[in-house]
Amino acid sequence: MKLFFRTLYSILLFGAGVLHFVHEKSFRRIVPKTLPLRRTIVLVSGVFEIIFSGLLWVKKGQQITGKLLAFFMMAVFPANVYMAAKRISFRPGKQANPWVLWMRLPLQLPLIVGALVLGRKENE
Repeated sequence: MKLFFRTLYSILLFGAGVLHFVHEKSFRRIVPKTLPLRRTIVLVSGVFEIIFSGLLWVKKGQQITGKLLAFFMMAVFPANVYMAAKRISFRPGKQANPWVLWMRLPLQLPLIVGALVLGRKENE
């Protein structure tokens, strides 16, 4: 079962990381304008997602990988809150559904817990 979740999480991270480059302007919209270097923030977070997708498959250091990934998921959570509060649509030019934006926020919790579970030693 852990293999299934590791695969799913890895695919999710890799896809999201690539999308940070393919749709950089869309991702930049959810970074608060008060922050400097918004484009850099988007690209660096995309790089981290791609790196984490690979690190999930490296046996050595899984505990630290799980903790760092959980921390990363907590660090990007404010961008999701900002997106919901400002009603920023996934598709530029389209009106955002506020229910969808707010209802996706609790989905961050399974990503955090999942990172910690995947980071546990096999014999725990």
